Amino acid sequence: MREHILGLLKTHSNRSKARLSNLMNLPIEQSAQSAEILDEKGKVYLDFGGFGVFILGHKHPKVVEAVKSQIDMMPMSSRTLVSPNLATASKKLVDICPDAIQYAFFTNSGAESTELGLKLARANGCKHIIALTGSYHGKSLGALSVTHRDEFRAPFSPLFDNVEFVERDNIAALKSAFAKHSEPVAFIAEPVQGEGGVYALSYEFLHTAKQLCDQSGGLFICDEIQSGLARTGAMWAIDKHNIVPDVMLVGKGLSGGVVPCAAVVATEKAFAPLNQDFMLHSSTFGGSPIALAAAEATIDVLLSEQVAQRAARLGQQILDKLNDIVHAKNAQHEEQIIIRGEGLLIGIDVGTPARAGQLTLSLLNQNILTSHSLSNASTVRLTPCAFLTDDQLAQLYSAFTIAIEKI
Repeated sequence: MREHILGLLKTHSNRSKARLSNLMNLPIEQSAQSAEILDEKGKVYLDFGGFGVFILGHKHPKVVEAVKSQIDMMPMSSRTLVSPNLATASKKLVDICPDAIQYAFFTNSGAESTELGLKLARANGCKHIIALTGSYHGKSLGALSVTHRDEFRAPFSPLFDNVEFVERDNIAALKSAFAKHSEPVAFIAEPVQGEGGVYALSYEFLHTAKQLCDQSGGLFICDEIQSGLARTGAMWAIDKHNIVPDVMLVGKGLSGGVVPCAAVVATEKAFAPLNQDFMLHSSTFGGSPIALAAAEATIDVLLSEQVAQRAARLGQQILDKLNDIVHAKNAQHEEQIIIRGEGLLIGIDVGTPARAGQLTLSLLNQNILTSHSLSNASTVRLTPCAFLTDDQLAQLYSAFTIAIEKI
């Protein structure tokens, strides 16, 4: 079965991906529940990966039930008649956002949300965009224009020519970049750079950026695609800084990992161009009833089961334990392994891409799935669900102890 599947992937999906899967001897996934994934042979893997999607784990029963019910009623919208799902889901999402966020537009993916965020910036008169080193906002052309890693950008150049990258947390460079322009400037950043290796931006830097945006008449675009929806131990990572963005990008965990769903939320002022003409941006499948049913159920679970609080406690526990394991090793390991974390967004920086690959493979061989970092190849990420058991945590700690001996 495995050879057949890999053969089909190689011939009809993607040759390089199939080659890597074969080289890594990756199993065929078969089913999943909560934090566990089963392969075709019945072997159980703990999912500490998923790139931030599964904050509720796989197939949370309340989300699955909501989607099933919606499928029985009306899975897709006519796009002509009024969608009650869109009305109720928009309010439910806005209600958990920072104050002054009033409007929501649902998309299918984080990259789509980034595209709309950039369009709103342009529609609000922002001809210049400031982005950050280490950033990752997606791989569509607009999103790629504000994503820093050159390996992703170079094959598709020229990209947007009105984007300037500033070193993260460099306030002097940030002020200098804004000072070049007399027109409105848009600033886009992730409060915690996930793909960048799990770097949390400083309070001072983010507040300076917000002040400079306000002074220029521009937009502060906060990318919470990965860091939001309880992942970092608060509903939104920006909440810890007491900043209300003009535009916020939402994705990953919005539908509980059941169907694709993402969104852009914005203040009334930032959303004004779309309020004036709703045809400026549209999506055939964005905001489908089944996606919105999943989103509403997910938000209900996030609130009723206090997922942000769970993520904060569990994330700190994992961070402390992994650091204890590293510090118990010799001084050489302690210098070469740095662990960063915000809630259940945890990065294990082992210094080089080669060592990160070795760590990934060693954990995989012990049935632990992780995520690589697209903008920082030296960092292996853990983005598990908030419902891990003590036995599952013990399995992680045991596997990590063995894995760091092999890198």
